[in-house]
Amino acid sequence: MQRKIKPKALKIALDAFRADPSLGTRQAKSLFSEIIAHLQAGMSDEAVLQEVLKQNRPTPSPTGKMSLF
Repeated sequence: MQRKIKPKALKIALDAFRADPSLGTRQAKSLFSEIIAHLQAGMSDEAVLQEVLKQNRPTPSPTGKMSLF
């Protein structure tokens, strides 16, 4: 089963990088571990891709001005 998961993980990672190039700032090993864990849990390739993109979405910066007073 591991032989089928690794090629799927590589394809999903490539699709994720294409969808969100900022994923390139993440440690590759942790990203692949996350993808493999989702695949081993039985998630479809598309569901894994969507979950990876959702979990690694950059947090938006707050807009407006902040004041301590």
